[in-house]
Amino acid sequence: MTRLVSIQKWLGHKGAPLAPESVQFTTRPAKSCRNCLFNGQPTPICTRACEVAERADLEHCERGFIYVEKPVDTRQLSIIEGAH
Repeated sequence: MTRLVSIQKWLGHKGAPLAPESVQFTTRPAKSCRNCLFNGQPTPICTRACEVAERADLEHCERGFIYVEKPVDTRQLSIIEGAH
């Protein structure tokens, strides 16, 4: 009996794909992709994250950095929330 495994499980993709354009992130030095916000995402998502980072003048992940969630002051209202 052959046991089938989904490509996402085999490759290690976790959850629904993230939209790098809608996530606030920054960089920190790292030696691998471990703990990167986009680790386990499909390759096109990582590529888009690199493009978004370059437009924001952040370091490229292939230069020894990973992308992590940007700390946000919880007292600050979102522009969307404040527009109502």
